[in-house]
Amino acid sequence: MRATPISVIIPVRNEGGRVGRTIQSIVSGRSRPFPLEIVVVDDASTDGACAQLEPYAAGPQVSLTVRRLGRWSGIPFARNRGAEVASHPIYFITDGNTRFAPNWDLPIWRHFHRGRMLAATIHDLASPFRGHGCRLMLPAMAVTWLAEPGVFGGYVPVSACTGTVIDRSLFHHLGGYDETLPLYGAAEPEFSVRAWLSGYEIVNVPELAIGHRFRPTTEQNQFLCAHGQLLRSNYLRFACCYLPEDLLLRTYDFYAGLAPEEFNACLAQLVAAGVWTQRETLQRKLRRDFRWFATRFAMTGAMTGAMTDAPPARPQ
Repeated sequence: MRATPISVIIPVRNEGGRVGRTIQSIVSGRSRPFPLEIVVVDDASTDGACAQLEPYAAGPQVSLTVRRLGRWSGIPFARNRGAEVASHPIYFITDGNTRFAPNWDLPIWRHFHRGRMLAATIHDLASPFRGHGCRLMLPAMAVTWLAEPGVFGGYVPVSACTGTVIDRSLFHHLGGYDETLPLYGAAEPEFSVRAWLSGYEIVNVPELAIGHRFRPTTEQNQFLCAHGQLLRSNYLRFACCYLPEDLLLRTYDFYAGLAPEEFNACLAQLVAAGVWTQRETLQRKLRRDFRWFATRFAMTGAMTGAMTDAPPARPQ
């Protein structure tokens, strides 16, 4: 089996010692020495942990690049800055809360294809839960985990940010993650939907198992309270870019019901920021429309969903 070089891209913000242990698991878990590039994008962390990563990356044919951002810019921006400097043919996009299993590289080489993305199987480090990619939920435009493999014959609607494998040229052809979605929220489903509608596919690889530390419920709730308005704005922008009019109106009703006082102001801001121009550009470029995606993945009117794009609480 050919050992194609891999670049692992890790956006990090204040992960402390966890990011070092992630890197150590990546390096030590290889089935054999091969050219491995680790690109850490330090998103203006204040804990200083990214300045002490070199010992964790020690190993034959391993290189480490740490790119520090001058201000907190968010996950889509950080991933794209990492992709700008990553040089190997295969990108593995993950985060600093993960653990890579022994021989993690072998399933990548077995299943990798330039015309597809691979969605790793994400397992909770503190429970038996496993997520085999994600499902997009209407009208919220958020995601929920697929707890069983093979629901759609091995294909998945959305690849989680904790384990996405993609050809370098395909990543750049798609244009990377959407930086009009600031800081956090909707970036993973938007990128996956754009890949599907551009004519590519996403396949779950059950044996590519990546361990992940999910945020405790209290920590997640604090995050949602602090950034709820931003998350709602990002999901609305995602909807405005892709949904046909009837489904878009349902999403309007959903978010107007959640936060009626902010909804009109949020929509006005999106319009001023050029969301309809972005929608028109996508419609010209994409090979498929959203109804194709909804049919392909059996999205029915009964699906509602919650705002779950933030790292989920530990499954019960």
